[in-house]
Amino acid sequence: MPGYGWIFPVGDGTINIGVGLLSTFKDFTSVNTTLLLDSYAHMVADSWGINPDTPECKATSGKIPMGGSVGPKVGQGYVVVGDAAGSVNPFNGEGIDYAYETSRMAAEVLHEAITLNDPRALGRYQLMLDDEYGQYFKVARLFAKVIGRPALMRELSRVGIQSRTLMEWVLRIMANLLRPDEIGPAEAAYKAASAIVRLAPNA
Repeated sequence: MPGYGWIFPVGDGTINIGVGLLSTFKDFTSVNTTLLLDSYAHMVADSWGINPDTPECKATSGKIPMGGSVGPKVGQGYVVVGDAAGSVNPFNGEGIDYAYETSRMAAEVLHEAITLNDPRALGRYQLMLDDEYGQYFKVARLFAKVIGRPALMRELSRVGIQSRTLMEWVLRIMANLLRPDEIGPAEAAYKAASAIVRLAPNA
């Protein structure tokens, strides 16, 4: 099943635990995410020392736009950042880092617009997003489509789990930790995927 689970300490002695399911999986609407979350919580219960049968609060859910899929992101007098702009990595569902980064970009163009008394300066925000994330998000969206097919997901998981080295390369791509100053296996694999995406205009 194409998706992911997460766990992170909140800071008050509790943890936040959840699951995400990609909409590229054609039968995703038939999946009971409440049961999926319960199953995941029980799977990790022992290692995290939790009792999934006594949660601190009721589970909530919602859709998370990914890969820059929301627009427009800038207009007369406004800019949109973080999750609201779809600035979430389709590879892994990570969005906190992108929220910080897009906020920094927004602050830069807002400062420029106010300093110059010229709202047209806000238009540079979209160019900054495209330059920073455009191609990477295209590759990530293609990846999300590929793993939306259960048979491919199973095969990729089977091959990946057997190789720690391969998984380290994949992790670097999925976490956007590529190093432009070196050409290693992860960078080479991403470069190949990027070339494929350039040939697919609808990616």
